[in-house]
Amino acid sequence: MTTTLPFKPSLVSWNLTKKCNLRCPHCYMEAGKKAGYELSTDECLALLDDMKELGTEMIILTGGEPLMRKDIFQIAKRASEYGFWVVMGTNGVLINDRVAEKMLECGVKGVGISIDSIHPEKHNSFRGGPNSWEYSVRALDTCRAHGLEVLVQSTVMESNYEEIPELLQFARDKGAWSFNLYFLVQTGRGEEMNDLTAQRTDEMLRHLVQIQDQYKPMLVRSKCAPQFKQISYELGLGGLESGGCMAGTEYCRITPEGDVTPCPYMTLVAGNVLEQSFSEIWQHSPIFQSLRDRDQLKGRCGTCEFNELCGGCRCRAYAAFDDPLQEDPACTYQPTGQPLEFNNFTWTPEVLARLERIPIAFIRNKVKKGLETYAQRKSVQVITPELMKEAMAGEGRPEMFKDMKIPAFVTRKKSD
Repeated sequence: MTTTLPFKPSLVSWNLTKKCNLRCPHCYMEAGKKAGYELSTDECLALLDDMKELGTEMIILTGGEPLMRKDIFQIAKRASEYGFWVVMGTNGVLINDRVAEKMLECGVKGVGISIDSIHPEKHNSFRGGPNSWEYSVRALDTCRAHGLEVLVQSTVMESNYEEIPELLQFARDKGAWSFNLYFLVQTGRGEEMNDLTAQRTDEMLRHLVQIQDQYKPMLVRSKCAPQFKQISYELGLGGLESGGCMAGTEYCRITPEGDVTPCPYMTLVAGNVLEQSFSEIWQHSPIFQSLRDRDQLKGRCGTCEFNELCGGCRCRAYAAFDDPLQEDPACTYQPTGQPLEFNNFTWTPEVLARLERIPIAFIRNKVKKGLETYAQRKSVQVITPELMKEAMAGEGRPEMFKDMKIPAFVTRKKSD
């Protein structure tokens, strides 16, 4: 019986190991060698039991390089058996036909592969591997050939800022489900790297919002820059169903040693699963409790009318001010102080039916809120299939979820 909670860890990012075959200079994990102690197989499987009880719906198995853990497929299989939507985050170097087949056998649904430049030599130099670009591209092709959805992950910096349009087209040509553009948070080995200025961040986000429709049905998403939603609203364009900082409210990270943090890019530890249960940490940690109270946000984020939709990047605030409740220094928006007012919307049966075909509840809820916000921005009261198509880049793809085993806690009645 899954516990019904006002906040649940719908999405968990799990760094299973610090061991890695590459040496990326921006790595928040400072990955390379295995940590002194990493959770055992039995401890990992027990942790999945806790996640199931709390209502987790999606899990990202990553590292370091997760494929360097011998028990990775055992963990992935158990997670899939529990009904979790399992995504593997990898550099792709170790993926071949056999590995892709194992992923499918274990129920992995998607694979996130990191590519930071369209130019092989540039990517290889940055990633610290002589042929890493070739291997990563091979991984994209191999995964797609075996029916696995792929997500292309890129970190934007001044060194590849002008390449982003080419990377977007590359990902689209490869049949990627999503292109996720990460905005560097200065933590781990990336602590000393130059971050983009707030103005350059804003320019890139505006570019993404304005061009996202060109790459349908591939999703174009920003990571660690939740003001994507504020910009979408300002420009009256789609994408409002994406993003928003979920750190500590619907999302957390677990380290190889068992530390629980609000996000992979935040070193602030809420507890350790070897000392407390994951359930106890999630429900009672003062760190999580503070992040769930938007009234505690400070600076511009505290007075912003978009703080429920966006919330500002809590990790960037922590990295800049040593305070996760401070304002997001990468955002240029000046709040008006006037709250967004929402009407009572009418939903057509066709739209409601499409929403119900999205089996992952937290994604479905984000889509619903995004559609309401888009309708409010357009001053319309009836949410129709036409408006849904206009507002959402991935609107035509709910059928791609059809083979997912839907856990009971996702489909239970709202009155339960």
